[in-house]
Amino acid sequence: MIATSVCAARAETLSASISVVSLAPARLKVEGERSDNSRAWSFRNNYAGVINLGERIENLVLKDASGANVSVRKLASGEYEAASAATRFSYEVRLDTPAWEGDAAHASWLSGDRGFLMLGDLLPLATVPEGEKPSAVVSFNLPEGWTISSTAGVGAEGRYQVRDAVSAVFFVGQNLRQKRERVGLMEFTLVTTGEWAFSDEEIMTTASNLLKEHSQTFGGVPQDRAMLMLSAFPRPAASDHWSAETRGDTVLLLSGRSPSKTAALAQLSFPLAHELFHLWIPNGIKLDGDYDWFYEGFTLYQALRAGMSLNLLTFQDYLTAMGRAFDAYKALRERDKLSLIEASSRRWTLPPALVYNKGMLVAFIYDLALRQQTKGKRSLNDVYRELFRLYQSPASRKDGNSAILAVLNSMGESQELTRRYVETANVIELPAAIAPFGLQVDPGGVRTRVVVASSVSGAQRDLLKKFGYNEKTYGVVGHGRRERK
Repeated sequence: MIATSVCAARAETLSASISVVSLAPARLKVEGERSDNSRAWSFRNNYAGVINLGERIENLVLKDASGANVSVRKLASGEYEAASAATRFSYEVRLDTPAWEGDAAHASWLSGDRGFLMLGDLLPLATVPEGEKPSAVVSFNLPEGWTISSTAGVGAEGRYQVRDAVSAVFFVGQNLRQKRERVGLMEFTLVTTGEWAFSDEEIMTTASNLLKEHSQTFGGVPQDRAMLMLSAFPRPAASDHWSAETRGDTVLLLSGRSPSKTAALAQLSFPLAHELFHLWIPNGIKLDGDYDWFYEGFTLYQALRAGMSLNLLTFQDYLTAMGRAFDAYKALRERDKLSLIEASSRRWTLPPALVYNKGMLVAFIYDLALRQQTKGKRSLNDVYRELFRLYQSPASRKDGNSAILAVLNSMGESQELTRRYVETANVIELPAAIAPFGLQVDPGGVRTRVVVASSVSGAQRDLLKKFGYNEKTYGVVGHGRRERK
């Protein structure tokens, strides 16, 4: 999130005009005015692991309300001090494509034919009262033939009324294509460009089905509209690479291109399920704090479950994903030093596997345990539904860790599980943790392989069937190893 200051008065509003002045090199000019006088001028410098964003700001010029120039000096990357209070501003921004492809979903960039403009790193940081969001009125001057897509409302003069400048994303470029569909009470829009192995209709169907699945999980939609922006990376990338972020009501997904339609849709279904889930958690509820272990790690698990429900993934795909998550988790030296809550507070300075993969494994164990305790009457879905019911529109924001642990523990006898795996730094011993549910880790081999145990009870068999296990298509192949036929 963008850094904000507490102000007893109303939230500050920015108005700005953003012009593309060059594509080679990529460069913008930003001119505008803020509603409040200020001597302190700041720009986002670090975000989601992307550093030194403030160094892209150049030639900052400030003026006071009467139009007189105000001298300004640079204090640090993205930090400036004006000699006296100023309201008007102009500056340029370098927007080269990121050197590392993973950054392309988290910071603004422009290429020769398209790009993403994210107001959070393009506009000066505003001061807002606690619990409020900085608003902005923005217009764009783009190269000839370019168009623009966003969830922000646009007026007759082409000025966008942005309710949350921190989360606003604008997809700009040549030949942008849009498709709209209503999913329950939500209007959903797909925006893409370029050639894919699949049609726009096919990826729209996949996204709509995932949204419907998530809506059933939560018992409603988080807002009245949402948008998926799908683009290739700005630089050539492997077909199985992707990077994504969900900001407010916008899902931004960048991917390599695959020549195979089946492979391409399978490749995108998992990150798409994960990111669309973020429209609800954390973006659709009012919880604060560092609870990334839940909204990232547990959401990875839930994305798998959604894929299985829609027959995009098999039961063996589900078990294979757990084995891979465990291998990534085992490789971490920090796994026995930090709790999930502590790791979440240090997410951007630690290997992501500690938050993502351990969180995913804990969700796996929790879901199995809850279903077993309640004889299938409750699952992790019930946790999400309860969180959405309680915190979609509370009177005041709550601490995320406390709220989520309370709901997790209310569903069954889970206090010891959450204490052991979330609140303290205990190591997950996967073979022992999954044995009560009729699962085991195959001995030997370089990679962890989770399989159904060679002997399971009737109750364990019934439990695994809830996850898609079908013993008729899951046979024994030598030495007790089970594989799909």
